[in-house]
Amino acid sequence: MTGGSSGGPWFTSFDEKTGTGLQSSVNSFGYQFWPNTMFGPYFGDDAKNLYNQAQSS
Repeated sequence: MTGGSSGGPWFTSFDEKTGTGLQSSVNSFGYQFWPNTMFGPYFGDDAKNLYNQAQSS
C-alpha cells in the first residue's frame, strides 16, 4: 500500500451483492522491513460496544 491508504476498511463476511459486511479493522501501518504487508488494529468487543452505545444515544 502507498500513502493515502490509511483508514481504508477491512471487512469480514463481505457480500459483494449487497455491499454489506462486518468491518474488523482499518489500514493503519506497515514496516519497511516487511514490504507489501499492512497492519491494523482489530475491532473487538470494546469497539462493538462503543458503536452500539453511540447508536442508541
